Amino acid sequence: MRHSLRACAVALILLMGCAELPPAPAPTAPTPNARPRVPENPLAPTIATHRQRALQYRASGDLANAEIEWHVLTLLSPELAEFREQLTATRAAIGQVAAENLQSGNAAVRSGETERASVAFLRVLAVDPDNADAAQGLRDIEKRKLARIQADRAAKVRQDDARATAKAPRAAPAEAGNSYDLEQRLEMLNAGDTAGGLRELRAYVAANPQDRAARQKIGVAVIDRAREFESQGAREQALPLYEAAIALRGDAPAAWPAHAQTLRKALSAEYYDRGTLAVRTDLPTAIKALETSLRYDPGNFKASTRLAEAKLAQSRLKAIDKPPAPKK
Repeated sequence: MRHSLRACAVALILLMGCAELPPAPAPTAPTPNARPRVPENPLAPTIATHRQRALQYRASGDLANAEIEWHVLTLLSPELAEFREQLTATRAAIGQVAAENLQSGNAAVRSGETERASVAFLRVLAVDPDNADAAQGLRDIEKRKLARIQADRAAKVRQDDARATAKAPRAAPAEAGNSYDLEQRLEMLNAGDTAGGLRELRAYVAANPQDRAARQKIGVAVIDRAREFESQGAREQALPLYEAAIALRGDAPAAWPAHAQTLRKALSAEYYDRGTLAVRTDLPTAIKALETSLRYDPGNFKASTRLAEAKLAQSRLKAIDKPPAPKK
Protein backbone atom coordinates (compact mmCIF):
# COMPACT_ATOMS: atom_id res chain seq x y z
CA MET A 1 0.00 0.00 0.00
CA ARG A 2 2.81 2.41 0.91
CA HIS A 3 4.48 1.91 -2.46
CA SER A 4 1.19 2.33 -4.32
CA LEU A 5 0.55 5.66 -2.60
CA ARG A 6 4.07 6.83 -3.31
CA ALA A 7 3.71 5.73 -6.90
CA CYS A 8 0.65 7.96 -7.20
CA ALA A 9 2.55 10.86 -5.66
CA VAL A 10 5.49 10.30 -7.98
CA ALA A 11 3.24 10.15 -11.03
CA LEU A 12 1.55 13.40 -10.02
CA ILE A 13 4.91 15.14 -9.50
CA LEU A 14 6.17 13.93 -12.87
CA LEU A 15 3.04 15.17 -14.60
CA MET A 16 3.39 18.55 -12.92
CA GLY A 17 7.06 18.69 -13.84
CA CYS A 18 6.34 17.87 -17.45
CA ALA A 19 3.61 20.50 -17.54
CA GLU A 20 6.17 23.12 -16.47
CA LEU A 21 8.55 22.42 -19.38
CA PRO A 22 8.85 25.34 -21.81
CA PRO A 23 7.70 24.74 -25.41
CA ALA A 24 10.39 23.70 -27.82
CA PRO A 25 11.76 26.65 -29.84
CA ALA A 26 10.91 26.81 -33.54
CA PRO A 27 13.63 25.34 -35.75
CA THR A 28 15.95 27.89 -37.39
CA ALA A 29 17.86 27.59 -40.58
CA PRO A 30 21.45 26.36 -40.02
CA THR A 31 24.19 28.99 -40.31
CA PRO A 32 26.90 28.08 -42.80
CA ASN A 33 30.21 26.99 -41.23
CA ALA A 34 28.60 27.16 -37.70
CA ARG A 35 29.63 24.55 -35.13
CA PRO A 36 26.80 22.10 -34.26
CA ARG A 37 25.05 23.10 -31.05
CA VAL A 38 24.68 20.51 -28.29
CA PRO A 39 21.00 20.58 -27.20
CA GLU A 40 20.41 21.36 -23.53
CA ASN A 41 18.53 18.84 -21.37
CA PRO A 42 14.98 20.26 -21.17
CA LEU A 43 14.49 18.47 -17.83
CA ALA A 44 17.51 20.12 -16.20
CA PRO A 45 15.51 22.81 -14.33
CA THR A 46 13.00 20.22 -13.09
CA ILE A 47 15.79 17.90 -11.95
CA ALA A 48 17.53 20.74 -10.11
CA THR A 49 14.28 21.67 -8.34
CA HIS A 50 13.57 18.12 -7.15
CA ARG A 51 17.17 17.62 -6.07
CA GLN A 52 17.03 20.78 -3.97
CA ARG A 53 13.77 19.63 -2.39
CA ALA A 54 15.20 16.19 -1.64
CA LEU A 55 18.21 17.71 0.11
CA GLN A 56 15.99 20.08 2.11
CA TYR A 57 13.67 17.27 3.20
CA ARG A 58 16.63 15.10 4.20
CA ALA A 59 18.19 17.96 6.19
CA SER A 60 14.92 18.58 8.07
CA GLY A 61 14.47 14.88 8.84
CA ASP A 62 11.40 14.46 6.61
CA LEU A 63 12.48 11.10 5.23
CA ALA A 64 9.07 10.23 3.73
CA ASN A 65 9.05 13.24 1.40
CA ALA A 66 12.78 12.92 0.73
CA GLU A 67 12.18 9.37 -0.52
CA ILE A 68 9.50 10.60 -2.93
CA GLU A 69 11.83 13.27 -4.34
CA TRP A 70 14.74 10.84 -4.83
CA HIS A 71 12.36 8.40 -6.49
CA VAL A 72 11.22 11.12 -8.89
CA LEU A 73 14.85 11.93 -9.67
CA THR A 74 15.66 8.29 -10.47
CA LEU A 75 12.84 8.36 -13.01
CA LEU A 76 13.89 11.67 -14.49
CA SER A 77 17.59 10.69 -14.70
CA PRO A 78 17.87 6.91 -14.51
CA GLU A 79 21.48 7.07 -15.74
CA LEU A 80 22.73 8.94 -12.64
CA ALA A 81 23.97 6.61 -9.89
CA GLU A 82 23.81 9.40 -7.31
CA PHE A 83 20.02 9.46 -7.28
CA ARG A 84 19.72 5.68 -7.01
CA GLU A 85 22.20 5.64 -4.12
CA GLN A 86 20.38 8.42 -2.31
CA LEU A 87 17.03 6.63 -2.77
CA THR A 88 18.46 3.39 -1.38
CA ALA A 89 20.05 5.20 1.57
CA THR A 90 16.83 7.08 2.38
CA ARG A 91 14.76 3.92 2.31
CA ALA A 92 17.25 2.22 4.60
CA ALA A 93 17.03 5.16 7.01
CA ILE A 94 13.23 4.98 6.96
CA GLY A 95 13.35 1.27 7.75
CA GLN A 96 15.74 1.85 10.64
CA VAL A 97 13.74 4.71 12.16
CA ALA A 98 10.48 2.76 11.80
CA ALA A 99 11.95 -0.41 13.35
CA GLU A 100 13.52 1.42 16.30
CA ASN A 101 10.37 3.38 17.16
CA LEU A 102 8.11 0.37 16.64
CA GLN A 103 10.23 -1.62 19.07
CA SER A 104 10.20 1.28 21.54
CA GLY A 105 6.41 1.63 21.22
CA ASN A 106 5.77 -2.08 21.82
CA ALA A 107 8.05 -2.03 24.87
CA ALA A 108 6.17 1.00 26.25
CA VAL A 109 2.84 -0.78 25.74
CA ARG A 110 4.07 -3.80 27.70
CA SER A 111 5.18 -1.56 30.58
CA GLY A 112 1.89 0.35 30.59
CA GLU A 113 3.36 3.66 29.34
CA THR A 114 0.64 4.41 26.81
CA GLU A 115 1.62 8.04 26.18
CA ARG A 116 5.22 7.11 25.37
CA ALA A 117 3.95 4.28 23.17
CA SER A 118 1.65 6.67 21.26
CA VAL A 119 4.54 9.05 20.57
CA ALA A 120 6.72 6.19 19.30
CA PHE A 121 4.00 4.85 16.98
CA LEU A 122 3.35 8.35 15.61
CA ARG A 123 7.06 8.67 14.82
CA VAL A 124 6.84 5.44 12.84
CA LEU A 125 3.89 6.77 10.85
CA ALA A 126 5.72 10.05 10.21
CA VAL A 127 8.33 8.22 8.12
CA ASP A 128 6.17 5.29 7.00
CA PRO A 129 2.52 6.48 6.81
CA ASP A 130 1.19 3.04 5.84
CA ASN A 131 2.93 1.04 8.58
CA ALA A 132 0.17 -1.37 9.63
CA ASP A 133 1.83 -2.38 12.94
CA ALA A 134 2.11 1.22 14.17
CA ALA A 135 -1.47 2.02 13.11
CA GLN A 136 -2.75 -1.07 14.91
CA GLY A 137 -0.74 -0.14 17.99
CA LEU A 138 -2.42 3.26 18.13
CA ARG A 139 -5.87 1.70 17.68
CA ASP A 140 -5.20 -0.77 20.51
CA ILE A 141 -4.14 2.08 22.81
CA GLU A 142 -7.36 3.98 22.05
CA LYS A 143 -9.45 0.86 22.70
CA ARG A 144 -7.77 0.37 26.09
CA LYS A 145 -8.47 3.99 27.00
CA LEU A 146 -12.13 3.60 26.05
CA ALA A 147 -12.38 0.34 27.99
CA ARG A 148 -11.01 2.03 31.12
CA ILE A 149 -13.42 4.94 30.75
CA GLN A 150 -16.36 2.60 30.26
CA ALA A 151 -15.35 0.45 33.24
CA ASP A 152 -15.13 3.53 35.48
CA ARG A 153 -18.51 4.76 34.31
CA ALA A 154 -20.08 1.34 34.72
CA ALA A 155 -18.86 1.27 38.34
CA LYS A 156 -20.37 4.72 38.90
CA VAL A 157 -23.65 3.56 37.34
CA ARG A 158 -23.82 0.66 39.79
CA GLN A 159 -23.21 3.03 42.69
CA ASP A 160 -25.93 5.40 41.44
CA ASP A 161 -28.32 2.46 41.03
CA ALA A 162 -27.71 1.37 44.61
CA ARG A 163 -28.27 4.90 45.96
CA ALA A 164 -31.42 5.41 43.84
CA THR A 165 -32.87 2.07 45.00
CA ALA A 166 -32.17 2.92 48.64
CA LYS A 167 -33.88 6.33 48.33
CA ALA A 168 -36.86 5.16 46.24
CA PRO A 169 -40.20 5.16 48.12
CA ARG A 170 -41.75 1.79 48.70
CA ALA A 171 -44.48 1.10 46.16
CA ALA A 172 -47.76 -0.53 47.05
CA PRO A 173 -47.63 -4.31 46.64
CA ALA A 174 -48.62 -5.36 43.14
CA GLU A 175 -51.44 -7.75 42.59
CA ALA A 176 -50.41 -11.39 42.39
CA GLY A 177 -51.47 -11.64 38.76
CA ASN A 178 -49.47 -8.58 37.71
CA SER A 179 -46.38 -9.77 39.60
CA TYR A 180 -46.49 -13.18 37.92
CA ASP A 181 -47.08 -11.54 34.53
CA LEU A 182 -44.00 -9.32 35.00
CA GLU A 183 -41.79 -12.21 36.08
CA GLN A 184 -42.79 -14.19 33.00
CA ARG A 185 -41.76 -11.31 30.74
CA LEU A 186 -38.46 -10.82 32.58
CA GLU A 187 -37.76 -14.52 32.28
CA MET A 188 -38.22 -14.27 28.50
CA LEU A 189 -35.57 -11.53 28.40
CA ASN A 190 -33.14 -13.40 30.65
CA ALA A 191 -33.59 -16.63 28.69
CA GLY A 192 -32.07 -14.97 25.62
CA ASP A 193 -35.13 -13.79 23.69
CA THR A 194 -34.03 -10.18 23.79
CA ALA A 195 -36.37 -8.86 21.09
CA GLY A 196 -39.41 -10.73 22.42
CA GLY A 197 -38.63 -9.84 26.03
CA LEU A 198 -38.32 -6.15 25.21
CA ARG A 199 -41.58 -6.21 23.28
CA GLU A 200 -43.42 -7.75 26.23
CA LEU A 201 -41.80 -5.44 28.78
CA ARG A 202 -42.75 -2.36 26.74
CA ALA A 203 -46.32 -3.64 26.63
CA TYR A 204 -46.31 -4.10 30.42
CA VAL A 205 -45.01 -0.57 31.04
CA ALA A 206 -47.58 0.85 28.63
CA ALA A 207 -50.34 -0.91 30.62
CA ASN A 208 -48.88 -0.02 34.06
CA PRO A 209 -47.10 3.34 33.67
CA GLN A 210 -47.48 4.26 37.38
CA ASP A 211 -45.97 1.01 38.74
CA ARG A 212 -42.63 2.58 39.71
CA ALA A 213 -41.28 -0.50 41.48
CA ALA A 214 -41.92 -2.65 38.40
CA ARG A 215 -40.36 -0.07 36.08
CA GLN A 216 -37.24 0.12 38.23
CA LYS A 217 -36.98 -3.66 38.20
CA ILE A 218 -37.44 -3.76 34.41
CA GLY A 219 -34.83 -1.03 33.88
CA VAL A 220 -32.24 -2.87 35.97
CA ALA A 221 -32.92 -6.16 34.17
CA VAL A 222 -32.57 -4.57 30.72
CA ILE A 223 -29.43 -2.62 31.59
CA ASP A 224 -27.85 -5.77 33.04
CA ARG A 225 -28.50 -7.44 29.70
CA ALA A 226 -26.89 -4.44 27.95
CA ARG A 227 -23.80 -4.67 30.15
CA GLU A 228 -23.54 -8.36 29.40
CA PHE A 229 -23.47 -7.66 25.65
CA GLU A 230 -20.94 -4.86 26.11
CA SER A 231 -18.64 -7.05 28.21
CA GLN A 232 -18.61 -9.52 25.30
CA GLY A 233 -17.58 -6.79 22.88
CA ALA A 234 -21.03 -6.61 21.22
CA ARG A 235 -21.36 -2.85 21.63
CA GLU A 236 -23.79 -2.37 18.76
CA GLN A 237 -26.19 -4.85 20.39
CA ALA A 238 -25.66 -3.23 23.80
CA LEU A 239 -26.49 0.35 22.79
CA PRO A 240 -30.21 -0.14 21.96
CA LEU A 241 -30.60 -2.04 25.24
CA TYR A 242 -29.12 0.85 27.22
CA GLU A 243 -31.56 3.21 25.48
CA ALA A 244 -34.47 0.81 26.11
CA ALA A 245 -33.57 0.59 29.82
CA ILE A 246 -33.63 4.39 30.09
CA ALA A 247 -37.05 4.63 28.44
CA LEU A 248 -38.61 1.72 30.35
CA ARG A 249 -37.45 2.93 33.76
CA GLY A 250 -38.56 6.51 33.20
CA ASP A 251 -36.51 7.94 36.08
CA ALA A 252 -33.13 6.50 35.11
CA PRO A 253 -30.01 7.79 36.91
CA ALA A 254 -28.09 10.44 34.96
CA ALA A 255 -25.21 8.01 34.50
CA TRP A 256 -27.30 5.77 32.22
CA PRO A 257 -27.84 8.26 29.36
CA ALA A 258 -24.26 9.53 29.83
CA HIS A 259 -22.91 6.01 29.29
CA ALA A 260 -25.17 5.48 26.28
CA GLN A 261 -23.83 8.70 24.75
CA THR A 262 -20.24 7.60 25.39
CA LEU A 263 -20.98 4.29 23.69
CA ARG A 264 -22.48 6.09 20.70
CA LYS A 265 -19.34 8.20 20.29
CA ALA A 266 -17.11 5.12 20.62
CA LEU A 267 -19.06 3.30 17.89
CA SER A 268 -18.92 6.41 15.71
CA ALA A 269 -15.14 6.56 16.15
CA GLU A 270 -14.81 2.85 15.33
CA TYR A 271 -16.74 3.19 12.06
CA TYR A 272 -14.81 6.37 11.22
CA ASP A 273 -11.56 4.36 11.50
CA ARG A 274 -13.02 1.63 9.28
CA GLY A 275 -14.10 4.16 6.69
CA THR A 276 -10.75 5.95 6.73
CA LEU A 277 -8.88 2.69 6.13
CA ALA A 278 -11.24 1.65 3.32
CA VAL A 279 -11.11 4.99 1.46
CA ARG A 280 -7.90 4.02 -0.32
CA THR A 281 -9.11 0.66 -1.61
CA ASP A 282 -12.93 0.41 -1.50
CA LEU A 283 -14.92 3.65 -1.73
CA PRO A 284 -18.43 2.08 -1.42
CA THR A 285 -17.40 0.28 1.78
CA ALA A 286 -15.77 3.46 3.09
CA ILE A 287 -18.90 5.53 2.39
CA LYS A 288 -21.13 2.98 4.14
CA ALA A 289 -18.87 2.91 7.22
CA LEU A 290 -18.70 6.72 7.40
CA GLU A 291 -22.48 7.00 7.08
CA THR A 292 -22.81 4.54 9.98
CA SER A 293 -20.34 6.65 11.97
CA LEU A 294 -22.55 9.70 11.49
CA ARG A 295 -25.68 7.74 12.38
CA TYR A 296 -24.19 6.99 15.78
CA ASP A 297 -22.83 10.51 16.25
CA PRO A 298 -24.24 13.14 13.86
CA GLY A 299 -21.84 15.68 15.39
CA ASN A 300 -18.72 13.77 14.31
CA PHE A 301 -17.14 16.51 12.18
CA LYS A 302 -14.24 14.33 11.02
CA ALA A 303 -16.63 11.67 9.75
CA SER A 304 -18.81 14.18 7.89
CA THR A 305 -15.74 15.76 6.27
CA ARG A 306 -14.26 12.41 5.24
CA LEU A 307 -17.65 11.24 3.94
CA ALA A 308 -17.92 14.31 1.71
CA GLU A 309 -14.42 13.67 0.37
CA ALA A 310 -15.20 9.99 -0.30
CA LYS A 311 -18.44 10.81 -2.14
CA LEU A 312 -16.64 13.43 -4.23
CA ALA A 313 -13.92 10.92 -5.13
CA GLN A 314 -16.57 8.35 -6.06
CA SER A 315 -18.39 10.82 -8.30
CA ARG A 316 -15.14 11.71 -10.06
CA LEU A 317 -14.33 8.04 -10.63
CA LYS A 318 -17.79 7.48 -12.09
CA ALA A 319 -17.29 10.45 -14.39
CA ILE A 320 -13.97 9.00 -15.58
CA ASP A 321 -15.48 5.55 -16.14
CA LYS A 322 -18.53 6.94 -17.95
CA PRO A 323 -18.23 6.32 -21.71
CA PRO A 324 -18.11 9.46 -23.81
CA ALA A 325 -21.32 10.57 -25.48
CA PRO A 326 -21.54 9.59 -29.15
CA LYS A 327 -20.69 12.33 -31.61
CA LYS A 328 -23.61 13.77 -33.49
